[in-house]
Amino acid sequence: MSRFNIGRFSLFLALAGFCLAQTAVDLVSEPVNRVAKKLACNCGCAQDMTCQMEPGCGTCKRAKLKIFAEQQAGKTDDQILNEFVAENGKNILNVTPGLFGTAGPFVALSLGGIVVLFVIRRYMKKPHSTAAGPGIDHDIDPDVLDKINKDMAKLD
Repeated sequence: MSRFNIGRFSLFLALAGFCLAQTAVDLVSEPVNRVAKKLACNCGCAQDMTCQMEPGCGTCKRAKLKIFAEQQAGKTDDQILNEFVAENGKNILNVTPGLFGTAGPFVALSLGGIVVLFVIRRYMKKPHSTAAGPGIDHDIDPDVLDKINKDMAKLD
């Protein structure tokens, strides 16, 4: 083989490799992200495997490459997830809170606000005027008021 043929053959192999390689679009496609969303990234970002960290999370990229390859091989989502669990343990699964797990803090905050409103309303009510004891009757005696006014006049 001549040098020209070897060069052409090398170019042909390189181009064939590029044609078979996955593109970034394949790795962020809906089928790949559907499975990746159920997996927790263990790089320390505390996100699922769909994370979009710049310049790119190597852990997530490797997992997405594996997910894409498994999907191309015809495996179902459950089979892929089971394989990840077998390799990495159950901690790899990203368990999202259910409806009550998400609504819990809002329910607690609402109930606390209602209790605070009831307490404020209770303390804002004026006590009822009765002649049952001292401090309950809020009417000022005119004789005491005159005495207070005379004492205040002496201070001037």
